[in-house]
Amino acid sequence: MSRRLGIILPPQDPNLSVAQLVSLARLAEDEGYDAVFTPEAFAYDALCVMTACAAATSRIQLGTAIVTLPVRTPVLTAMGSITIDNLSGGRFNLGLGMGHRRMQEGVHGLEFKPELRLMREYVEIVNRFVAGEDMAVRGERLRSTDGRVGTTPLRPHIPVYLAALLPGAVRLSGEVADGILPYYATPTYLGRVLELLAEGAAKAGRDMAEIDVALMIPTWVTDDPAAAREIARGQIAWYNNFEFYNSMFREAGFVEEADALRAEWAAIEADPVRKKIWEKSRDDADAHAGTARFVSDEMVDSIFVIGSAEECARRIARYYDLGVTTPMVFPQGVYPSAEAAMAGYSATIRGTAGARG
Repeated sequence: MSRRLGIILPPQDPNLSVAQLVSLARLAEDEGYDAVFTPEAFAYDALCVMTACAAATSRIQLGTAIVTLPVRTPVLTAMGSITIDNLSGGRFNLGLGMGHRRMQEGVHGLEFKPELRLMREYVEIVNRFVAGEDMAVRGERLRSTDGRVGTTPLRPHIPVYLAALLPGAVRLSGEVADGILPYYATPTYLGRVLELLAEGAAKAGRDMAEIDVALMIPTWVTDDPAAAREIARGQIAWYNNFEFYNSMFREAGFVEEADALRAEWAAIEADPVRKKIWEKSRDDADAHAGTARFVSDEMVDSIFVIGSAEECARRIARYYDLGVTTPMVFPQGVYPSAEAAMAGYSATIRGTAGARG
């Protein structure tokens, strides 16, 4: 697969409107990026944002990174996908992932069961529906047994990307996905991801060259890297309250830091007072609940790309040598207003546009 370069739209900046996110997508297209994907967190609906981007762009690939299953049924997701694909002239890519317990149980009120069987069956149903096949899937976790798509999709297959870090999900990506969307994968752990991906591809008789490795890379072009690094340190600490990210850091060689973070988050969880304070602040700058002190400089550098435009572009370009086929620049920043946010995110998009070379 040839070198590509992509952008992840900032999904939850409280200052930005959908129109401004679309403006960032147009900027990415104008700057020569190959793809723009959007996550879905607790703000705008990802498929709706991509619909707006489809109407406002003409060349750039579009996608989700990711939409969470089982928040939507697989057929509903497939219907949304063929709609955007039609509107965009065949430019849509569907990124799927399991999400996390807080999102599914706390926000959506659904049971959280991150099972590989669920993900495999979800992808199968999406693919069958888009292909226009009669639905006859009776799986262990999902079923779709009546009817077929009521229109003619623009393409018989829409590329499916899976968000994956843990071994089983990465292998599954190699078996059934067109691409993989790892997040917070250190360069060391990325090597392990590629090994697992190759195992899955071999099991399915596939060529690894068919699979797009689209690593999401938190990136911040700034003239105040010291302040940016402290914000990044807090974000990394917060992500370590999730077991799978903590395990990844440990396997990547940050054993001391990962163990300290795991112990501190366990202590917060066990202390009703501390837990209540954290729950009230976990969407704010202090969401790390004091755990940032356990994140080393080396951990920050293993995940975030921070600095001048030239430095950030140079570091992004190094990921091609590590086996990434589409580095997905994920603009970062904490801004006081929409104007400041647009200026900051635009600086990162423009500053790293030359990373592909």
